[in-house]
Amino acid sequence: MSKPPKNHSFLTWIIGFLLLLLVVAAIFAPRPIDWSYSFSKNDKIPFGTQLVYETLPALFPEQEMVTAWLNPKSFFDNKIPVNSNFIFINGRIKMEDEDARELIKVASEGNHVFIAAEHVYGLLADTFQLDFEPEIVPNVDFFNRDSVGFHFANPKLKKQFGYWYPRWMTRFYITDYDSTRTTVLGHDHQGKTNFIKVKQGNGFFYFNSNPLAFTNYHLLSRNNSEYIFKALSYLPVQATVWDEHYKPASFHQEGLFDFVLKNRSLRVAWYVLFFSILMMFIFGARRKQRAIPVLKKPENTSLSFVATVARLYFSRRDHLDIARKRYTYFQEFLRNRYYMDTAGDESKVIAEVSRKSGVSERSVAALYKMGNRLEHLRQISQEDLEQFNRQIEFFYNNCR
Repeated sequence: MSKPPKNHSFLTWIIGFLLLLLVVAAIFAPRPIDWSYSFSKNDKIPFGTQLVYETLPALFPEQEMVTAWLNPKSFFDNKIPVNSNFIFINGRIKMEDEDARELIKVASEGNHVFIAAEHVYGLLADTFQLDFEPEIVPNVDFFNRDSVGFHFANPKLKKQFGYWYPRWMTRFYITDYDSTRTTVLGHDHQGKTNFIKVKQGNGFFYFNSNPLAFTNYHLLSRNNSEYIFKALSYLPVQATVWDEHYKPASFHQEGLFDFVLKNRSLRVAWYVLFFSILMMFIFGARRKQRAIPVLKKPENTSLSFVATVARLYFSRRDHLDIARKRYTYFQEFLRNRYYMDTAGDESKVIAEVSRKSGVSERSVAALYKMGNRLEHLRQISQEDLEQFNRQIEFFYNNCR
């Protein structure tokens, strides 16, 4: 095979070097701060909630943390959880009526729902007679230094000087609510309500009108992390579900390619992959001899398959299902080995099995007794499964 011309190789090196410089420049270029509202646990930007989400295990130690990517009706799937918290943080919460009804039903069964949003719409707001209103302050913009203080109503949580935020971040207040079942938990330094607890059946709803207070920015700003922890401390220590469905740009609304292009590191990796494949086609498209494949000797994978299926069943911890299948296969073994009808009188079957197999009648009767019990049990322990398995293996090892 003839060697490629020198100028061809030189051009390849030049293009490769320029591509490397492009990648390095893209990686080390200064990144502008993204001030968009995300409220997602996947974002480290100022108004994401990744840092807040990572502190939840400290607030709810040794409790399960679950992320809900679906709307409430699909997430619950007609099953009402017990002893659970649900946290929703977003600029606006507008649920479909069926989702709102499902969430209200869940709270009525004794669960706790925490919602931090500047406005709540629809059936959820109508049920609790909620109304959120913005404070209209002229000439307030991103760089305005005017501030507003948050305070807890509970004297044990209240801090002397409160927790202070830029006014442009905290424009909404709860102006109307059902006072017969509502407790005010917090307000600003002017006495305007921004945090309430509403009784619903055996559970509670918590509404906070300032979701930006629960973002990465304020977790690291001043002592405002204390406000986040105190507000969430109203939720009991129990399993907690974090909502990722009601977000400005949740993944269920984006395609995979949209997500790749939105993420800077993934976008650079995609461009590198694209140009690398392009270069391979341009400079590596010369015809090459195809390697002769090495044919491996066929191997028997039946035992490996059986072991894999067995591990799958065992990992599910459905011991009763495994025991029932073992007993079914045992009955099939008797029919095929000894040509017996196992559906007849049990005492006669036991005697005949003992006579034909050579296993004592007592051992066969004990095995049948355990097998019959399986039809009336809802579950068995691992120890019971192991004992039943030993009885069957004893029969297999000693039968003739």
